[in-house]
Amino acid sequence: MSQHLERQAKAVLAILMISYFGACAPVKFDTVPAEGEKVVTPRCEGSTCYYDIVEEKTVGEGLVDILVVNDNSGSMSFEQAKMSNAFTGFLSSLEVQGLNYRIAMTTTDISDTRQRINNVTNMAYNPPGPYNGYGALQDGKLIDFASGLKYLDRNTPNKQTLFDVTIKRDETRICEQSGFQQCPSGDERGIVAAGLTMKNYAAQFMRPAAHFAVIVLADEDERGVSKYNPCNYTGAADKQNCEAIKAAYPFQAADEPQAFVDSFRSLFPNKTMSFHTIIVKPGDLSCRSAQTGQVAAPLPVLGQEGYAYKMVRDLVGGVDGNICASNYTGQLQDIGYTIGDKVTSLPFRCRPIGDKYEVYFSGVRATSGFSANFETMALTVTADLDALAKVTLKYTCTK
Repeated sequence: MSQHLERQAKAVLAILMISYFGACAPVKFDTVPAEGEKVVTPRCEGSTCYYDIVEEKTVGEGLVDILVVNDNSGSMSFEQAKMSNAFTGFLSSLEVQGLNYRIAMTTTDISDTRQRINNVTNMAYNPPGPYNGYGALQDGKLIDFASGLKYLDRNTPNKQTLFDVTIKRDETRICEQSGFQQCPSGDERGIVAAGLTMKNYAAQFMRPAAHFAVIVLADEDERGVSKYNPCNYTGAADKQNCEAIKAAYPFQAADEPQAFVDSFRSLFPNKTMSFHTIIVKPGDLSCRSAQTGQVAAPLPVLGQEGYAYKMVRDLVGGVDGNICASNYTGQLQDIGYTIGDKVTSLPFRCRPIGDKYEVYFSGVRATSGFSANFETMALTVTADLDALAKVTLKYTCTK
């Protein structure tokens, strides 16, 4: 969090601009599978048309691409240090499973060069400048761990040192040491950042067959106070301030949890995704209070519950971590083992007719060793298969 003094002052004077930022209706992935690909075969019987779909995966490859979305605003240096301290344990959870991983990083900072909208001051005005690397640390761009090094993998030497100097952001430290006067954006937008990474920078670290895992570290929600936050404060002034910030930073389409998931499934229909959070959990008022109290008065630094982040997690599956934990090692290892489970999953591009589907292990029809979750639209393999075993998923959807 940063620049909250300015944010709070502006928020009280803000005019609700939600009508200007009308959200687009989400695309329903289960009605439009990808065509023109070998795995999707459209056919018609009379007036009824179908998609016959075949997905295949070599489970022993263990490919996973991990994106860490790092809240680089002020008051986050303590949490960034805890992430660094827990990184060795996180790596051990990946490596003991034999996973072939890549780890990349971006920030929650999103640029906005519009000073006014419809003659109203834009509260989110955030152009490239000295505290966001003149744009290099914004908009889902990957942060270099070293010159030109966009990701860490199993063969990267000195991984702990490289992660340490990258997760601990200089711009965060400068913001705090300047009394929150020289800061990157306090308008945290982790969902938008991850979406922009997928759209614009996937080729820099994501592999076609790899599971995609997002880990968000943030002490506020999307846009600080998301539209899904009930502002459950007992004090009238605190509640009014919460609602004012929500109004000053209205959700756009790219901030919406469902739109983010729909975008991923549209961009990568043959991949699976999990979404893991280290946040103030919704309803954890003690943690919210602790995060708010990290910086001494009179600065109005606010911790906020991560309602929107948890909604993404609920849509695709993942681990809900606690930003107030004294040590992140245990929960990062939990994330690592959960990612290992997800690596053996295959996507459902649409809801099968009658929820019926077939699973084959190396060409042999399987009757057990797998489970389907139609909320997260994924089939997870639980069987202990050989390293090069192929899993095939077959199903049919109505077109």
